[in-house]
Amino acid sequence: MAARLLLIEDDASISRFVELALEELPGHDPAAPAVELHAVANLAQARAALAAGGWSLVISDLMLPDGSAEVLLTDGLALADGAPPWVVFSAGVHEDRHLALAARGVARTLCKPVPLAELLGTVAELLRLAPPAAPAVKGAGPVHTHFGGDQALYDSFRAGCITRFADDLAQGDAALASADAATLRRVAHGLKAVLEMLGEPGLSAHAGALEAALEHGRPGDQTLAGRWAALADGLAGLGVQRRGGFGESGPDT
Repeated sequence: MAARLLLIEDDASISRFVELALEELPGHDPAAPAVELHAVANLAQARAALAAGGWSLVISDLMLPDGSAEVLLTDGLALADGAPPWVVFSAGVHEDRHLALAARGVARTLCKPVPLAELLGTVAELLRLAPPAAPAVKGAGPVHTHFGGDQALYDSFRAGCITRFADDLAQGDAALASADAATLRRVAHGLKAVLEMLGEPGLSAHAGALEAALEHGRPGDQTLAGRWAALADGLAGLGVQRRGGFGESGPDT
């Protein structure tokens, strides 16, 4: 029987990466998948799924549309009797926060973007599965750094990302127009890790700078609008089709 894994992640590209990665994981029965993945995108869905029970492993991002997943940990859901192991994704956790997460029941904290080998090794260890085969060829570049040298996996992930980036652009444009700092910051946060995985460090840095700037400013600020415009132009350069009538200075009037 496949292990049941609950993924709490609102970024569709990261969810797809986990889904594709788990297909690489050898199970006890070679004819059956090792893991049955179920993904939810917010705290409300996560609470319902966790209440239903039956999970072998939980992997959760920290930043979600309706709040931080840390509230689930504060509520003791990773420490309850019979709770499955928890793994947390984060774009960066300081040592004191890492210790706090561990005290609340987190078995592993993985820094985004998570290399394929690290993700598979962690899942295999916590589910007591056979460890995945080591990549036959090591090298530089995103295919080797994040995808274990699996070109087909990288190509599939990249194609899906290019499609989904149109939604990210639309959400970011709308957030900029309505001065919705929380949404624009969440979009930038997600793009930062995904763009690094794709081998676009410059665009990833743009996303990270925008995310950091939004902690202290509002989307209507000219500097922030310029940062978003630079990031959006970079995504368009990857072949992303932008929807709507938004230019570098905001919506057309």
